[in-house]
Order: sequence, then structure tokens, then C-alpha cells
Amino acid sequence: AIHPLGILGKCLDVQGNVQADGTPVQVFDCNGSAAQQWLTGPGNTQVRFAGANFCLDAGSDPANGIPMKIWECFNGLPQQNWFYTDDERIAETNQGLCLDVPNGNVTNSQVLQTFPCTNFNQNQIFTD
Repeated sequence: AIHPLGILGKCLDVQGNVQADGTPVQVFDCNGSAAQQWLTGPGNTQVRFAGANFCLDAGSDPANGIPMKIWECFNGLPQQNWFYTDDERIAETNQGLCLDVPNGNVTNSQVLQTFPCTNFNQNQIFTD
């Protein structure tokens, strides 16, 4: 599981565990379900939804405030290329954008977004 803001009781979650292009990625109470299982690797990598060929996807037009979703994984697709920073942010490769919890709101069903990477921004801290 990937935990936003380092809160172990909250997890990144595929809304309704719907495995389809465009399904939102949200914050939700951790429950151990398949909707909260993610695979990451070192260096530039995809953030994969475990057990399915879907990846965390920021859309084809990188910008501030893009709602996060899953999309079929394609190798080399820029909007699916991420890396963990040294301070536990998940950054979109070569875009200056990070995975972000809007306004730090970890209420269930809060959809994640992209936001300019900012040092020490707690809204961009994700632990696994």
C-alpha cells in the first residue's frame, strides 16, 4: 500500500476497484483490498495497480491540478513515468510535477492531483 502524508491508516485507492481506463485514484481508509495494492520500483518507473495492466496516469497534457486516474500501462508513456524523490515524493519524470493530496485533505474519496513539486510539502509525501 502507498500511504499519503505518511498516514498509515490512509491508502491510495482505485475508486470502487474499477479496473478501467480513467478510474480515479483517491485517498481512502486502508482496508487491505485489491483496490489499494500498488507496485513501484527503483528509478524511473511506472506505479502499477497490482494484478492488472493499469498504471497511475497524469494525462497527456502535463499541468497543475490534473486529477489522477489509472490507465492501461504502456512502456515509455511520459504520463506514466514516475520516480520516488529522496524525500518521499512521487514525481512525474521531467515534468516538475508531483503526486499531491489537494489541500492535504485526506477525507475518503479525495481524488489525488498533480501539483508543482515543492520541497517539504507534506501534501506530497507518500510512504509505502
